[in-house]
Amino acid sequence: MVRIFIGFIICLLFLDCQKKEKTAVKNKDYIISYEDRKLQNYIDSLKKNKSNFAAFPLKGFYGENQIIIDKKGNLYFYQKEYIEILCSYGKEKDTLPHFLDLQPKDIVKIPKKCLSDFITENILTKEKKRQFLTIGSQNDTIKNPYFLDFLKSNLIQTYYIRRTTQEEDTVLKYKTNSDYYYSDSIKWDKTRIKLPKR
Repeated sequence: MVRIFIGFIICLLFLDCQKKEKTAVKNKDYIISYEDRKLQNYIDSLKKNKSNFAAFPLKGFYGENQIIIDKKGNLYFYQKEYIEILCSYGKEKDTLPHFLDLQPKDIVKIPKKCLSDFITENILTKEKKRQFLTIGSQNDTIKNPYFLDFLKSNLIQTYYIRRTTQEEDTVLKYKTNSDYYYSDSIKWDKTRIKLPKR
């Protein structure tokens, strides 16, 4: 009888361990190029099938609120001035990001564990049409578990994920190295950024 009881307890322990293992599901990495291709294939299939439903790839590079994920998975945030756009103004022809004159002081680091709270306090308190987030990553694959949990939570409904721009990469480098930044001293690659006419 004791053997049966001990065997029963051992079986229960093994079953309990298997249940815990199943509940700890790892977040799936977000691969920007894969998701972009998937969206483009979907748009192409709608056009091919002459569907009444239309979907358009998001054009442009910046919104009012930007999060940058660096190569190490650190999170940064900066804002641009909000400009309400009521109609298209040639955004579909924007293939290069415009120079923002972004400064290292404009970018703030977000503690990884506080991302959801930060978004709730700084974006979700705005009127609905301004609750849009642009996410730029220095890597094509996003593995940051806090960011992936944030995406899965559906806390923010409207977002766009892209690779970081040359300006974001440059300014972030100066911020993390605590170097003096002067945009006119940078040799910008004009095939990657649209500089203002002088």
